[in-house]
Amino acid sequence: MTGLQCLRCGAEYAMDPWAYLCTACGADHEDPGVLDVRYDYAAARGKFEERQDLFRYLPLLPVRGPGAVLNAGGTPLVAAPRLAARLGLKELYLKDETRNPTRSLKDRATAIAATLAIEAGAKDVYCSSAGNAAISLAGFSAHAGLRCHVFVPSYTSTVRLDWLKRFGADTRVSSGNYDQAFAEAEEAGREQRWYSRNSAFNPFLVEGKKTCGLEIAEKLQPDFVIAPVGDGCTLSGIGKGFREARQMGWIDRLPKLIGVQAEGVQPMVSRVRGTKAPEGDTQAASIAVRKPHNALRLIREIRESGGEMIAVCDSRISGAQRRLAAEAGLVAEFASATTLAALEAMVPRPGQVGVLVITGGRVD
Repeated sequence: MTGLQCLRCGAEYAMDPWAYLCTACGADHEDPGVLDVRYDYAAARGKFEERQDLFRYLPLLPVRGPGAVLNAGGTPLVAAPRLAARLGLKELYLKDETRNPTRSLKDRATAIAATLAIEAGAKDVYCSSAGNAAISLAGFSAHAGLRCHVFVPSYTSTVRLDWLKRFGADTRVSSGNYDQAFAEAEEAGREQRWYSRNSAFNPFLVEGKKTCGLEIAEKLQPDFVIAPVGDGCTLSGIGKGFREARQMGWIDRLPKLIGVQAEGVQPMVSRVRGTKAPEGDTQAASIAVRKPHNALRLIREIRESGGEMIAVCDSRISGAQRRLAAEAGLVAEFASATTLAALEAMVPRPGQVGVLVITGGRVD
């Protein structure tokens, strides 16, 4: 790692595990001053470890060494030949993130957050979440002996609240939506000096999420990768992983990044397409983010890959969720089923190879 750079103004910063937003840009903009971690790729090349978790990519991670945390990453690419045949694809794979410790891709970011918190001597960690990130942080905190504080929206399901209770998290239910819970978490985090697991603002957590892209690139060179979009951190992280894989010489071209949102809450679709976002709602609570904080990062990755954003309605998502189970044997979270719904709405070229990123398995 060589340092950090603001994606908004280009200001550069030295490594500090407590680094957050650009001090010049801050958060009072449509696009906050999110920092990006930079590396010496020539120095990193050829120094990857023989491990099955995400710390295999230690030269491309902002930590001193593998953390004493739950094992995240190393999830399989599961072939879905029935879905591929029906949709006219050469091959279709499901990146099965349900194999992570708390059944979510969010565990990749949490593994980095918990490791950095321990390295920095922090005792308390926090995040805002519609459920998955909070559950992830609660589980990793229970394992590592960290005090966990989570801020969730008013509509968080009883199933997810029960998971948080079992992990012993200090759970604070907002009276509003995710965006309000995020603001409440940030205020408390600043006042208490807790370590943040909010991926939108903590620059290091996208580095955990990018390992999903690195893992895919080591096994496969797909034509496209589809993932759900809330704050924009996950798909932009995967995009960074593919760009770094190209730097390492593992692939010679980038797959198209296709982000999916629900029709009821589609700020990123509207922004990428230059249209007005409709006022609505969705059952896809995990991606019901009306003010994405990592929009700038995501837009750059989508454009770099020649990708796009797609919106799908809840009825299509529900049908796709059933078909993922019935035709591929994978129980996906409702928000993750947007990936298949988007693919079914697209017109993929015959002979293409695609990947759907799948999280979940809980019944809300």
